[in-house]
Amino acid sequence: MKIKTAIMLTLGLFYMSPLSAEYSKMTRALENYTPPGYYTRALEFEAQSFDSPAASSPIELNHFELSQDNEAVFSRIKDLKQAYEKKISNGHEIFFLSDIDTKTFKRLAEIASDPEAVRQIINQKLNMHEIAVIAGLRNPAVLAAQKKIKAELESFNQVMALDETLKQYTAFTEGINNKIGPLKMKGSMKQTYPYPGLTSLKGGVIHHQVAALVEKMRIAQKTVITQTKNAYWDIVFIGQSMRSTSETLDAFDRLKDVATTLYKSGKTSFQDIIKINIKIEVLKEDLITLASKKKNFEVRLWELLNLEPDTRMGEIVLSQPDKHLPDPENLYLLARQNRQELSFVRHQIRKVKNMVEMAESMIQEPFTFSFSLYEDEAINSVGTGAPKPSFPEKTMASMKTGSPLKPWYGIDGPWLNQTRQKLLSLEQTLVQQENATDRMVREAWFEADKNKRELALYKKKILSLSQSALDVSIREYESGSIPFSQAIDSYTNLLVVQLTIAKKQTDLGRSMAALEKIVGSGF
Repeated sequence: MKIKTAIMLTLGLFYMSPLSAEYSKMTRALENYTPPGYYTRALEFEAQSFDSPAASSPIELNHFELSQDNEAVFSRIKDLKQAYEKKISNGHEIFFLSDIDTKTFKRLAEIASDPEAVRQIINQKLNMHEIAVIAGLRNPAVLAAQKKIKAELESFNQVMALDETLKQYTAFTEGINNKIGPLKMKGSMKQTYPYPGLTSLKGGVIHHQVAALVEKMRIAQKTVITQTKNAYWDIVFIGQSMRSTSETLDAFDRLKDVATTLYKSGKTSFQDIIKINIKIEVLKEDLITLASKKKNFEVRLWELLNLEPDTRMGEIVLSQPDKHLPDPENLYLLARQNRQELSFVRHQIRKVKNMVEMAESMIQEPFTFSFSLYEDEAINSVGTGAPKPSFPEKTMASMKTGSPLKPWYGIDGPWLNQTRQKLLSLEQTLVQQENATDRMVREAWFEADKNKRELALYKKKILSLSQSALDVSIREYESGSIPFSQAIDSYTNLLVVQLTIAKKQTDLGRSMAALEKIVGSGF
């Protein structure tokens, strides 16, 4: 008998040893387990801040802590909605300009909605920075984008409406007579556990949707501002071209007097006078064309400023386009951080992530059996005579009708897979746009640098040389040393140089505005 017992004990130990080893391995694996990255990242509200030169502090929406209940979630959503409303009501706080002082900015923001006050400013003088601010605040495209944001803000109320209604209904219909335990129970743990819960996920979807619309409004603002600057530089170019043409006309009149004197003395032919008259008539016609073209640019500017086309323009205040131009290496990172088109795609990605997490919560089972969860259900008594236990004692594979525990299991699966693929597509789109941003920054910087160098070349060297050549030609023509064709070519060459300087100055201003638009901020 003892021998049989010893044999059975030996066999039992033999079979138990691998089980003990497997149990130890399972325990270590459980202790070292961490949820996958997509699970932890998708269950958080990612912080989003709105940076602006006039903003006192950034707005941030952090993830909801585990200890916070639905009341805290509702409070955070309400605070977020109010913060957005404040930002939209103070349009100058979400702006893309950075090269204007705050005092002037606020002064223009106060009168931007008054067309008569704006018209008075334009009648006095045309300052590029002032009209850029005014256009960014009162242009219809920007105002339309603001209205879309205000409309989307109502989605926050839609997020909370159903949960608020259910909470009120529960408060009126629930009858609890529990002999022990707390009198006030929490909401449904199925909707709040593990974290942050469906309500916060819905709030995250709306948050990123509104934030994406804010970025769209910023895109509309910077587009209008860039177009306004371009219209300003076109008007500057037309004005300088008209002035140079008028000066050349006066110079031709003086040359005509010289040619007339030489003709009377027999030193030249009457053809010189005829050629001068032809040049004079052509320049007069050019002046008429330039004046008419200036009206076109003015009407374009009034459209951007949302003013009547008969608005009178005051004196043009010349802005300095050749400001400091940073190296392109310093602009790559700045553009990736500030470019509104990239921020728009990032908000779309975060929105879709929250949507995927919401869909998974309706399809997939949680990581726990939830035996320790205390549901908000009416329990008339406790103890051995209670009609149902206070805590769940078992988990079922399906509901009573044989349907799955998750109501949308098998129905939203294709939609969820489709949404996941769209999420991957958005992530690749972001990578593509980031790379394209680097290229666009380099190309825009090249144009600005080229125009800046060429403007300096013409202003500092070529202009003085052309003026010296004209002075020499006048003296030599008066003395009869050179023919009339060389003299008139010197006048024409000087006019071309002056027009080129005006054009390079305009091109530099436009290229700087285009570079700021791509970067998404001033520099």
